[in-house]
Amino acid sequence: NSPGHKLLIVYIIFSNQQNVFLCLTAPVILDPNTAAPWLSLSDDLTSVSQKWQQQPTNLERFENYQIVLGSEGFSSGKHSWEVEVGDHPLWDMGVAEESIERKKNLTVSPECGIWAIWLRNSKYIAGVGEILPLQRRPERIKVQLDYDSGEVSFYDSKYMTHIYTYKDIKFKERMYPYCMVGPSSNATNPDIKICPSEVSLTMLSQ
Repeated sequence: NSPGHKLLIVYIIFSNQQNVFLCLTAPVILDPNTAAPWLSLSDDLTSVSQKWQQQPTNLERFENYQIVLGSEGFSSGKHSWEVEVGDHPLWDMGVAEESIERKKNLTVSPECGIWAIWLRNSKYIAGVGEILPLQRRPERIKVQLDYDSGEVSFYDSKYMTHIYTYKDIKFKERMYPYCMVGPSSNATNPDIKICPSEVSLTMLSQ
């Protein structure tokens, strides 16, 4: 299958209350039509690094920042994916509105339609510049979007510790996985990788 095809796995679990839980899992892949020219995507569209690539101009592509979005957006339900950052020194990750500005300047903030955490100068930041007092450097981060409850949460995947949560968000449009990748400097691995995720959970009455 080509990278654009999505493998969907369905798990059906019966609880003691005789409800049926339908669990759908699928990979999150990146959308090459949104990737800024400074970014290079892997063939399977799951990894991104900073490297200039001549790209055709289109309405979806970011031009002023090294941003790429996921290929699929969400307008309901709970969705999660993991991002392997390793020792990369400069990145953003989170979710962004479909209408996010693609051609002009923007800031990483809810006011600009971005709910994210980011790493700058060895400091982890969220919200409107809140420095996060992390005890250890996360190498793999879980991003969780709860569209219906209006929350975006971040966790250290290795230790399952909470990093930050945006609450009481009134989402008005489709939300997409969001990633910004800066220079990798002396990082062991210059790539940032989006890992397979559990994307939705629905309860069906029997």
